[in-house]
Amino acid sequence: MLALVAGLITLSSLFACETQSPVPQTGTISGALSVVASGAAEGPHLLASSVARGASLPSVRSASASVVGDIVPGEIIVRFVHGARASALATLDVGDVKLRLVRPLALPSVSLYRAPADRAATLALVDALRTRADVLYAEPNLILHPLRTPNDPAYPSQWHYPAIGLPAAWEVTTGSADVVVAVGDTGILFAGDASPATHPDLVGRVLPGYDFISDPSVAGDGDGRDPDPYDVGDNPGGQASYHGSHVAGTIGAATDNGLGVAGVDWAAKLLPVRMLGIGGGSLVDIVEGTLWAAGFAVSGTPANPTPAHVINLSLGGTSPCSAFAQDAFDRIAADAPNAAIVVVAAGNDGADAGFTIPANCGNVITVGATDYAGERALYSNYGSRIDVMAPGGDTGANLSGNGNDGVLSVSRDDGTGTFNYAFQNGTSMAAPHVAGVVSLMKSLAPALSLTETLAVLKSTARPLTAGECARFSGADCGAGLIDAAAAVAAVATGDIPTPGGGAIAYDPNPVDYGSTLVTRDIRLTNTGGASVSWALEFYRPDPANPGDIGDNGVYFATGSPESGALAAGSSVTTTIGIDRALVTAPGAYAIDLLFVVNGVEQPLTLRFRTVADTLQPSGPLEVIALQDGPDGDLVIAGWQRYDSFVTSYLVTAAAGSNVVLAWSDENGTGLIDDGDLLGFFPAPVAVVAGQAVVGIDIAVASVLSPGGAIHPALAGPYALAALNALLRGHAVE
Repeated sequence: MLALVAGLITLSSLFACETQSPVPQTGTISGALSVVASGAAEGPHLLASSVARGASLPSVRSASASVVGDIVPGEIIVRFVHGARASALATLDVGDVKLRLVRPLALPSVSLYRAPADRAATLALVDALRTRADVLYAEPNLILHPLRTPNDPAYPSQWHYPAIGLPAAWEVTTGSADVVVAVGDTGILFAGDASPATHPDLVGRVLPGYDFISDPSVAGDGDGRDPDPYDVGDNPGGQASYHGSHVAGTIGAATDNGLGVAGVDWAAKLLPVRMLGIGGGSLVDIVEGTLWAAGFAVSGTPANPTPAHVINLSLGGTSPCSAFAQDAFDRIAADAPNAAIVVVAAGNDGADAGFTIPANCGNVITVGATDYAGERALYSNYGSRIDVMAPGGDTGANLSGNGNDGVLSVSRDDGTGTFNYAFQNGTSMAAPHVAGVVSLMKSLAPALSLTETLAVLKSTARPLTAGECARFSGADCGAGLIDAAAAVAAVATGDIPTPGGGAIAYDPNPVDYGSTLVTRDIRLTNTGGASVSWALEFYRPDPANPGDIGDNGVYFATGSPESGALAAGSSVTTTIGIDRALVTAPGAYAIDLLFVVNGVEQPLTLRFRTVADTLQPSGPLEVIALQDGPDGDLVIAGWQRYDSFVTSYLVTAAAGSNVVLAWSDENGTGLIDDGDLLGFFPAPVAVVAGQAVVGIDIAVASVLSPGGAIHPALAGPYALAALNALLRGHAVE
């Protein structure tokens, strides 16, 4: 088998292309191509002390390079700099295009604009807006989708509750009706406690919610935003997923009522916030729905009378974390009336969660999925973005002996029109387990903060080994599988661990440099009752960063303290600088500053943006689709050659799951080597015979960085040789 994985792409998620005739069934894959500078993202890195730095560069982040998922054509989210009169900007002129204000959004100085434009034109408008001095950020309105995998009906079984110690947790608390858990999803099957349109296992559990889907064609209920979050189904041509109802049932189905299934929390009230419909949902609808759930005002929408204590988002898309979304999560963490905690699914691509939004955002709890054996389900995303794991199940397995190892919750049979229960699997099913456990914790301590909640969940979780995580390190599964009994007991007894091993609070948190700031002061305060030691020695780059941060790219200002001791109640300020000239690709960056407090790592997130460095490729260009062959080796499923570099492509590929790469042979050697450009789409692409898959945009970068480090996509020791041998049609042992 070709030794091509190790940092390339998770090929275990691919399956053999089955053909019944000499000519395989095919479809097409198309998208845009863009070029960025390259560099190997390694870490942690040693911070360089006392290095003088020059001025920073203005930032222009390429939308076409950073956005790889679906968008709403023609819609752009714009935040203006402080002081700009956004209310007066009814139109925005961008070249010959006039963008018209749709409405102000639910964050200060943020508005939604629209113009007649296709995908490519929308991204070009975004790039142009980002150059304006009065614009803090501009980005397309992304479309996110429910994170789920197919399920099959089977016998009832809720093995996933004992797997996290819920029976013992219920001995301490079964929840409180004063706690509100928002379900940001497809809506739920609830039309009132006495209505025949209500699933019987949701009676008595649901508060009045809201439907935030703006587009009637996505909503499927005949109109746009309205106060009816009923799940009318997200598949007009067949059985709907009832994804939101399934998620809601895991959090809080009516329990101990002699009917159906149990929920994690027996008493909390469910707040349905509909934001996903036919084909998913837009970023604007999702973010504004989340803000409304947390208790913030949204223009044109009645105030939420019951702000949430916990918000579950079992949804996602492929993109760096949106500035608009991060803005919202930061505001919720800082100012939500009920200290709302946002729990999100990690994604089902079997890849690094750093490429999945909102899992890659800060100020959320990101949840990966385990199977019946307590190991990482192979579909579950992994990596440094994972906080904890919870049962997501596997509908294709039966280790439990109950017929199905999926997660069982409420649903509906569209064929018969009856309410029922169904098995589903995915990180969408894992996240509501955590949301439910957090709501149990909140029933004991309603003001519990995000930091405190994470400290409890992580300190009480069962770590996964490298083998159980199916990764090189168990740390790729975060702190491990949650233990509800231990977490609830810790809150009940007041034994809440000090986050990160010490009573250090950071200000600001996170630290945002934007596109212009070079240095920022970080104030450390000991909020505990005893002296603590601290040191800042390393930083860890986010795996989703567009490039590497070179040596000395993150540094202490001259004379700033790098370590010390803090007495109870005292503070110290250290100044950290960044050098944008040392990053190897344009875009938005995030790193974790790794403070060591009383011997335990306590990370602090730092974010900044930088300027583009344009390359001029010449080609020839090859776009190649790869699949797992019948014997487990990689095979070429599609190949398109262009004599010169192009900005958009189309390749015909065999039906099945494809890894898509683009290679520009800049030096003419016929091999992928130093000086060439190479890029991969970050997730497998499913091709259906006779259909077209569009929007598969690929950013290519130099195979070798200027410093000689191998490109991160080719980290394996045999990756280049294996890939070149495959492309030449030769085998590699």
